[in-house]
Order: sequence, then structure tokens, then C-alpha cells
Amino acid sequence: MKRIFLSFFLFIMISMVGLQYMQPLLIGKPLQDYYHEEYIAYWRDLTRGTFQLLLNELQPLTPAEQKRRIEQLQNHFGYPLALTDSGHLHVTTAERQQLTKHLIVVKDNGEMFYRLIPKTDTVIAMGPVKDFAPSVQIDLLSWAVITLLFGLMALLWARPFWSKLNAICNAAQAFGQGDFSARAQLPQRSALAPLANTFNDMAGRIQQLISSHKELTRAVSHELRTPIARIRFALEMAHAPANKTDQRMFLNEINRDVDELDELVSELLTHARFDREAPGLRREEQLMAPWLMQTVTEVKPALAKVTVICLIADDAQKMRARIAPRDMARAVSNLILNAGKYAEKQIVVTLETQEDRCLIHIDDDGPGIPVADRERIFEPFVRLDSSRSKETGGHGLGLAIVKQVITLHGGSVQVEASPLGGARFTLLW
Repeated sequence: MKRIFLSFFLFIMISMVGLQYMQPLLIGKPLQDYYHEEYIAYWRDLTRGTFQLLLNELQPLTPAEQKRRIEQLQNHFGYPLALTDSGHLHVTTAERQQLTKHLIVVKDNGEMFYRLIPKTDTVIAMGPVKDFAPSVQIDLLSWAVITLLFGLMALLWARPFWSKLNAICNAAQAFGQGDFSARAQLPQRSALAPLANTFNDMAGRIQQLISSHKELTRAVSHELRTPIARIRFALEMAHAPANKTDQRMFLNEINRDVDELDELVSELLTHARFDREAPGLRREEQLMAPWLMQTVTEVKPALAKVTVICLIADDAQKMRARIAPRDMARAVSNLILNAGKYAEKQIVVTLETQEDRCLIHIDDDGPGIPVADRERIFEPFVRLDSSRSKETGGHGLGLAIVKQVITLHGGSVQVEASPLGGARFTLLW
């Protein structure tokens, strides 16, 4: 807190002192130059009466008497009075002309004033007239009071600022020591609220990544254990005395398990790529109807047992959208393949529009998805039936990748009952 207070206090005081001494140069002199005529008129009005009284006193007198009279009058003035020859004055030509016109000449920013006595070459000089200058004691006292007041103001500002900054520091220290739930709680009206919100967002993201990493590690170890165990068993059986037909069968089993491991690694890498905050999707504008029909055509060979139909709504025939073609195709393909595992006879893929937004429905005529599980299925490695075989299973990453892709496109994925009787997955962005 001392550092915050001192830095703010010193900044204020240095600024005040700087302004005090720079004000005449930065403001005073330019203003006087700009309002020069107004200043001259002001000083002439201020001294006109005094000069007239002096002229009334001096005009009837001889030069010697004028000098003595000025000396007598000096006792009644708080600034010097003098008589001088006009030829000895250091004035400009314009100012000398003003004297001959019996105008008051103002010099030195209102410190010296001159007026010519009519029908003579004698000039009455008044000044220098000094502004009020307080004594050193008063000046020091004024600065002491100002310093005290600004010190108090700096303290009143620094204390709540320091307490809020300290709250952020404490949260950061707790987070660094392993308390990943630590957050900085500040009022939204605080000047430090944006910093606290940024820290909280970062902490939440890190907490999510750590939790996801732990869950991913646990799930991956579980997913790897089964195919590795099958490979080990098949290797043992292949080395055991047996006929070539049995050995070929076990080797084929090993090949299938290796393919399963390869697929798992591929999906893990894809999931990890999309799990980053900014994977750098390369978006481009696409005419959605031909793009979707091509995507469906490419995935059809993997679904020989069911019929896949692609429908384009009339208002979506010329629909355009900015997408990452390969990544969005991956999401749509995952949904179609997922539907193919449970569909009885057919899958229907439909492209529609909704208020300039793009919708893709994937419907199947399978058993559907329970309402309680419609959010959970998008989590990594989640399966609704734990007894899936290798033919119907997968690794539980396909739908998680779908959610990642559509989220990075600024959209959402929803699950509901399908008109066909099964499940309807809808991509909306």
C-alpha cells in the first residue's frame, strides 16, 4: 500500500508544483498576448483617476515645484512616483505616439504606467506596481496545508484501491498454490473489475483445462486398456500350438484392435486441436446445399445397412454461410455415423434456414435418446450403453468433437425427439 500511496501522492504533488511554475508560461503569457488590448484598457481604466488627480496637482506648478510636490505626494502612495523627460523613456514608437495623444502607456504587464503632462515634455511615471506577494511563512504554511490535503485525498483513494488489488493478489497466490477454485471477488463498479474479471476468466479456463486433462487421462487409460488386453491375448493364442486358420484369425483380431487404437489416437488429436481456445479455423463462404450433399455422399459408403436421404428446403437452396468446410463436414459426418449405429432403416439429413441462420437436422428412426442424457452425451468418452460391442461402439469422442466445432462457429447443437421416431440432432449457427 505504501508504494501505491507514495507513487500517487508524489505524482499529484509534482504535477501541482509543475503547474504552479509552468502556468505563467503555458497559460498566463499566451492569454495576455491574446487579450492584450483588453488588458491595456483594463489598466488604463484602473489608473485614469489617479493620473487625473496628479495632473490637477502638477499642471499649475513650475517644473521645480512639480518635483517637490511629487516628493510630498510620494508619502501617500504605496508605489514609486516620478517625473521624467519623455525623451529618456524606453518606449516603442507606437507607445510614444500614445503619449502625445495624452493616453496612458502601460508597460511590463501592468507594473509601469506613464502619462504626459499636457504642453510639456514631462512624463508622470507610476510604478513598478507589484502584485501581492505573501511572506515566506504564509507561503510555506499554504504549501503545508495543500500537501496535507492532497496526502489525505491520496490515502482515501489508495486504501480501497490497495484492498481490491490485494484481493486479486491473494486469489492469484491461492490459485498458484493449487486452489483452482480461487477467484477475485470485486464489485463491478470498481476500476479494477476488468482486471479481476480477466483473471477469473483465465482461472476458470485453466481449471477447466486441468479438469479436462485429468478426465481425459483417466478415460484414455480406460479406452486403451481393452484393445491392448485383446492384443496381448491374441498374441498369446497366436504363439500357442494351433493350426494356421486359428493363427490367421488371431492376427486379424490384432489388426482390428490396432485399427481401433489408430482411430482412438486420431480422435484424441482432433479433440485436443478443437479444445484449444483459438485453433484458427479457416472459414470461407460456402453455398450450403451442394456442400451438404457432397458431405452426405462421402459418408454414405460407411452406412450400407441404412438409407441416407439429403433434403434441402426451398428457402435454403441458395443459402450461404461462412464455415470451415473440412471441420464442419467432420461434425456433420460424426452425427450421421452416430445415427447410423442406431437407425433401423433410414437417416434423413435436412438443410433449413431460420432468420438468416443455418440449420442442419440429422434424424434417425432408432430408439432415440432419453431426455436426461441429452446434455451428457456431448461430454468426452460418454456412452449411454456401457455394453457396446466393437461394431456399435466408438470411443465417445465423436459427439464431443461435434460440440467443439459448432461452438467455434458461434453456434450450438441440440438433441430432441425425431419425427422418424428416433433422435434428431440439430446444428444451428
